[in-house]
Amino acid sequence: MELLGVIGNPISHSLSPVMHNSAFQAIKKTAVYVPMLVQEDNLSQAIQGAKALGFTGINVTVPFKEKVIPFLTQMTDDARIVGSVNTILFQGQEIIGHTTDGAGFQQAMEMEVGINPVGKSFLVLGAGGAARAIAHQLSKQDCQVYLTNRTLDRAQRLASDLEATAIKKPIVIANQQQELAKAVQECQVIINTTSVGMEATKDQSPFPLDLLTQEHQVIDIIYNPAETLLLKTARELGCTVQNGVGMLVWQAVKAWEFWWGITPPVDVMYQALKNSLASQE
Repeated sequence: MELLGVIGNPISHSLSPVMHNSAFQAIKKTAVYVPMLVQEDNLSQAIQGAKALGFTGINVTVPFKEKVIPFLTQMTDDARIVGSVNTILFQGQEIIGHTTDGAGFQQAMEMEVGINPVGKSFLVLGAGGAARAIAHQLSKQDCQVYLTNRTLDRAQRLASDLEATAIKKPIVIANQQQELAKAVQECQVIINTTSVGMEATKDQSPFPLDLLTQEHQVIDIIYNPAETLLLKTARELGCTVQNGVGMLVWQAVKAWEFWWGITPPVDVMYQALKNSLASQE
């Protein structure tokens, strides 16, 4: 029996266990995936404990995606550049950190709404861990990435971190109506990576809604609620829209590929996730 899991705090809300365990059952893989609540003071012991217990790997969620880095022995190039880890592989004495968030985002975007990033311009709202992974994934390709954040210096640091690998230098935009309006005219795709629009802020938008036009494609990586105010407004305008369900599934798919080099049953993972979300409504 292979052991896998996810560490975070809080962790009871995580949908990863039902998604992974449904996939294991579907292909009759002898593995189990468990949620593990970890206190920050015990983070090192938790990672070493998972290694000592023979875990194949673990996922990492908030607030530990950056905090696990000192306890790793290796990092993939993507994880090092992004400065964030959501997937760990235990291999012999090595503890290898990787990020699948960016690749998962792109795969979901291409598969669900048919957006190929090459040649397009993207406005990324936010500068946290998810924004870093997504912006890095996009900036490696022939597309222009605009960055904006409530705290401008975080967006500027992100842009600076991406410059070495970006084909086109990321552009930082002040989070002000006039500056955003100019950027929006240049961008085909708007991506919200902030938490604005979740339950506590469900009547708010991270972006001035009057700047949207029906030509825009709008992605919000929030998946609960399934439709944020931003997505609802965009859909009613006639925009192509996407929520965060696909990214959650595909980052998990990429984790399987990192752990075992195999692709899980994606349709089973989607269905398990949708059933779980529906039961919470």
